[in-house]
Amino acid sequence: MADAAEAAGAVRPVAGGAPYGSDLRLYAAAGVPTLQYGPGDVRLAHSRRESVDLGELVMVRRPLCVLAVRRLTTPAP
Repeated sequence: MADAAEAAGAVRPVAGGAPYGSDLRLYAAAGVPTLQYGPGDVRLAHSRRESVDLGELVMVRRPLCVLAVRRLTTPAP
């Protein structure tokens, strides 16, 4: 994700842990590699005021698309 963000012209994210839970733990427990990356303020998550700033959403779309293309494209022989 860090390489994809940089390639898309976004700020390179720093890997690290978070002091809150996520459903990704269910995938990780099943052996599926996980990554949490995206817009929004975690302090608003799952609250009545949950929202995502449109600018933040636009900002992460390109890095996520770059990551998807890189992961899903078969290299040429």
